[in-house]
Amino acid sequence: MDQERIIKYFQGHCPAEEARQVQQWLEQQGAEWIDHFMEQHWDAIARTSTEEERRHLASQVIAMAPAPKGKWRWLATAAAAACMAAFGGAAWWAFSLSAPQQLAWTEIRNDSNIVRTIQLPDASTVTLNKHAVVRYSSAYNKKDRQVELAGEAFFEIHPDANRPFIVQAGSTTARVYGTAFNVNALPGAGETRIALQSGKIGVTCDSLSGEKILSPGQLLVFDKHTHHTTVTPLPPAQADSWRKGQLNFVNTPFKEVLLQLENTYGLHFIYAGKPQQQTVTAVFPANDLPKVLQHLAFIWELDFQQRNDSIIIQ
Repeated sequence: MDQERIIKYFQGHCPAEEARQVQQWLEQQGAEWIDHFMEQHWDAIARTSTEEERRHLASQVIAMAPAPKGKWRWLATAAAAACMAAFGGAAWWAFSLSAPQQLAWTEIRNDSNIVRTIQLPDASTVTLNKHAVVRYSSAYNKKDRQVELAGEAFFEIHPDANRPFIVQAGSTTARVYGTAFNVNALPGAGETRIALQSGKIGVTCDSLSGEKILSPGQLLVFDKHTHHTTVTPLPPAQADSWRKGQLNFVNTPFKEVLLQLENTYGLHFIYAGKPQQQTVTAVFPANDLPKVLQHLAFIWELDFQQRNDSIIIQ
């Protein structure tokens, strides 16, 4: 579930059917996930929303997941917005006077059909896979170097002991200690995958009580639905297989495979059958879709038929 759709839901902008789907998904994630999401995104939401939208959003969130004993750090802001309906514009004006200066954000999107490499202000480089988006604020490279990622990207980080590099991908955070690593966080995916090629990173997510330190040659997989985390071996050279024109699946579930293929080939897969239980571990050349589909058809005993930009699975 992508963050734009979640924000649209809380602002009351989703059509009825879409709103129902988002609400069901949020109920599965639970109050703690909503807490984390709002803590990460409230400032950006408040900056791009109208007063009326802020009121509606705050009241919706608070009603859906009441705050556990004042734990939420963003709640004071949200409560101020929710109280607008009762106290009028003067309350928001007074709050605005005391609010910290808003940050300016830089967003870089790769809307092309080829990978794109960019350089961050500290000389670190990020290679964006197709449809990936990375964003950072004007506070970047001051106390720390934090970026947000949607999609897949490979990071080569300039070491700086005084300014840690942090990647926020949904509810998963990677803290970097001068290294090269890959993050796969496709919007709508049920998993976030982080593979370390060299150096050291520490990963935090909902299922970990502390920071999990990865060594080169390790792949961390965070399941967004079960909140379960696994770490498996992965040769360092395979961490950025997609940059070398390969598709690399490691214990990848059926749904995640289809999502990766959609992102790679710009196709839409249509499948109404029962969920497949097997996983895929294989490396394919990215320029040979028929070979990929042939392999998948054998594993799952399925038939793939292409119709224009859609693949019908039977």
